[in-house]
Amino acid sequence: MKTRRNKILIGMAVFWTALLSRAPISSIGPLIPFIKSDLALSAAAAGSVTTLISIMYALMSPVGGYLTAKVNAKRLIYSCLSLAFAGTLARTFLGSFGLFTGTVLTGLALGILNVQLPIFIRNQFAGRVGLYMGMYTATMTLSNTVALASVIPLMDLSGSWQNSLRILSLLAVPALLVWPLVSRNSLYSSESEVKLEISWSKMRAHLPLGILYGLQALIFFSTSTWLPSILMSQGRSSEEAAFLMVLIQVISLPTNFACGSIMQRSSRKWLMALLASGLFLGGLSLILLGREELALHIFAITLLGLGNGFMFAMPFALLGFSGKDSQENMNISTFVPLVGYTLAAIGPAALGYLYDLTHSWTAPIIFMMVGSLAYLVFGKKAGDLVDAEQKKT
Repeated sequence: MKTRRNKILIGMAVFWTALLSRAPISSIGPLIPFIKSDLALSAAAAGSVTTLISIMYALMSPVGGYLTAKVNAKRLIYSCLSLAFAGTLARTFLGSFGLFTGTVLTGLALGILNVQLPIFIRNQFAGRVGLYMGMYTATMTLSNTVALASVIPLMDLSGSWQNSLRILSLLAVPALLVWPLVSRNSLYSSESEVKLEISWSKMRAHLPLGILYGLQALIFFSTSTWLPSILMSQGRSSEEAAFLMVLIQVISLPTNFACGSIMQRSSRKWLMALLASGLFLGGLSLILLGREELALHIFAITLLGLGNGFMFAMPFALLGFSGKDSQENMNISTFVPLVGYTLAAIGPAALGYLYDLTHSWTAPIIFMMVGSLAYLVFGKKAGDLVDAEQKKT
């Protein structure tokens, strides 16, 4: 009975932690027009709010890997949750200074969690990595959904975008309450003499996975930041744009959840990249037409949602399958986000810059389409490498 209780508590703790992991990022996109107006920011400066989180994700990847090897998992996760809570609140005070300072703190905490949680899942649920990694990525998608669905209504009810973000910061509270109840003895030990090795000579074979991970994050950050503005420029109201962003996340949940289990049974994992890229390109092509019909937008969003589910989950699933043992997996799980988020950092600011330069959303949409094609190329390379590794073992 005690063992079952511990498993339930661990599952709840991971769920609530993952539920916080994307809301601080995706909540910004629908609020960008209001933040720009209130704080007198340019499009590029507003886009850099998301870019800052990506930069912090990259910088914290080696730190997260080191801490994962040296610090008890429960203590590390709880500390990061507390910092993310504080950083999310800090974004709502002191104008632009608070916005950017709080974003740095939030990015620092989430960047470490982004390395820690996949390693935790790989070690805690070693026999069912595909299933639990699918649950993890599906919960992150649910985090996006909650934020996108509630951020504008909360702003309308509370009177400001700052209050909306303050209310959403409460997503951290359940995780902060559950983790202390988890018995330390029921967790795998992350305190060991493992050596963090992410040198180029040892990790270069995993560069395609790092780039794939980065392209997923770049596309995610770019769409969550700017797609609401693109949709509003094509005739949608802020409420309709918010609804369509929520629809993307809802539609992506089944493909997100299923991706890991499908890939665990597949010997041609790169086909997932083909499917994800094709669906996403189809949706972006319809958006590029710039038509105002709601039905066309809903169809485009459906394609984007299905593609997003596979696109988001695939790199995380490949991470879970990578490495011949837990130490090698830890090194790969540290190297891949370092590469990935360095690449992803250019996305939102680049799209904002392209819009400022051209005063049109055509160039930013084409930018994301090129990223989707690149996803297929590097998905093929990364998938083939993992398939080859699994055949050896």
